[in-house]
Amino acid sequence: MPVLTGIPRGAITDAMKAEARAIAAALRRAVERTGRQVQEDLRAQVRAAGFKDGGRAMANAWRLKTFPAAGVVTFHPAALVFSKMPEAVQAFDRGEPIVARNRKYLAFPTSYNARGGRRSAGSRGGVRVSTQDMLAAGGQAFILRAKSNRSVFLWCLRVNEARGMKQRGRNRIRLFVGDATEVLTGHRKGQQAIAREVLDRGFVPMFVLVRQVVPRKRLDVDAVRDRAVPLLLANVLAELKPS
Repeated sequence: MPVLTGIPRGAITDAMKAEARAIAAALRRAVERTGRQVQEDLRAQVRAAGFKDGGRAMANAWRLKTFPAAGVVTFHPAALVFSKMPEAVQAFDRGEPIVARNRKYLAFPTSYNARGGRRSAGSRGGVRVSTQDMLAAGGQAFILRAKSNRSVFLWCLRVNEARGMKQRGRNRIRLFVGDATEVLTGHRKGQQAIAREVLDRGFVPMFVLVRQVVPRKRLDVDAVRDRAVPLLLANVLAELKPS
């Protein structure tokens, strides 16, 4: 920190202005550093929450803005840490229900609709058939109520084609829906029998439809918010400490 020493006569005003700018810059650095620490704490919390994709999308959705613009002298800088996925954060922070808008349904891909199986369901690039594809399928797509839960529906597609008898995997059953989208190949243990059952049934469930889901609490945004105050104090003191 600059110290007012050795100031020539008549330069007090300029020295005070320089001192004020130095203090304002120090406060801005402290606030911005605190904002980055809070942002990283929130991102780390999401990554450790046990989401299937490692929480990558929700973690990266935490953003930081510092006010006012760089170069503006103020003793009241501010940092805003916010999420571009506020509804998801709120749901997992408070354990509140996620409700479909306009009284419609939330759609979750089934293992038939996930590239690489159930573990890939919902991950980027993991869906074979999108909800838009289902809507465009016309009479090939239909909805059934789940037998095990009357509040759950299955959005299904008819199996259009089954073919095999190729050199590799002779007698292997391959099931397709829509425009030659393969949903099941009977090449693993037990899948041949499953493929036959699906073929006899004539359709596969591509999405599970529900009005709402109630996620368990996985995040604690308040805990990070509480830690921000002592973090800011420590950063301000570090910036204002005379060198």
